[in-house]
Amino acid sequence: MTNTRTVHVTCPSCHAQGEFTVYKSINTRESPALKEKVRDGSLFQFSCPACGAKTTVDYPFLYHQPEDHYMINYGKLEDGAKALEMLRGKGVALKDWVAEMEKTTRPYVLRAVDDRLAFREKLFIFDAGLDDRLVEIYKFMVCYQYAAAGKAQGGEHAYFYTDSQGHHRVQLVRGKETLGLADFPRKIYNQIHAEYAKKLGDIRKAEPVVDEAWARKFLMAQGQV
Repeated sequence: MTNTRTVHVTCPSCHAQGEFTVYKSINTRESPALKEKVRDGSLFQFSCPACGAKTTVDYPFLYHQPEDHYMINYGKLEDGAKALEMLRGKGVALKDWVAEMEKTTRPYVLRAVDDRLAFREKLFIFDAGLDDRLVEIYKFMVCYQYAAAGKAQGGEHAYFYTDSQGHHRVQLVRGKETLGLADFPRKIYNQIHAEYAKKLGDIRKAEPVVDEAWARKFLMAQGQV
């Protein structure tokens, strides 16, 4: 279900106010046009009616892409994780989403993120049909190797993306600085899958928050960190 509400936004340039549509939840089957607007960021861009200046409006929302069986809660991690755990338990407040989940036997992936880059990354991963747990493991390995080479200064993060040619890559960044790029070919993904898939288990039962901290905890449990 796609739900919206109207809020008033103050332009940071001229301080005039204008109306802006905020999406509390997005269902791409009901509203297919929103799928691309989420990806190009236009859904979160406010255009001032007075001066035309554009600014990004950040707000929490629940993103549901039923055709590909995944749901991402963007906002406070604690709130998002609670909401998705409630959904897994067929909570009454989310029974409409549960009905959708029960129509299929395919894995339904539920995730919570609190960072816009992390949200965009999840879209890249799930659109490519990949398991984000395996991607996080590879990303952690990239950061770990960078640190092992004595190059880390703290604050390094890796992000998965698909380039314009359809190649999967991982970008290593520190703040706004790009430190390096690493290819993530399907061959490597399959190798990671072969090593860890059985230990990871059913993706439908994974924790809602799958990130760098999750990867560290998992690999420590395997005695590999």
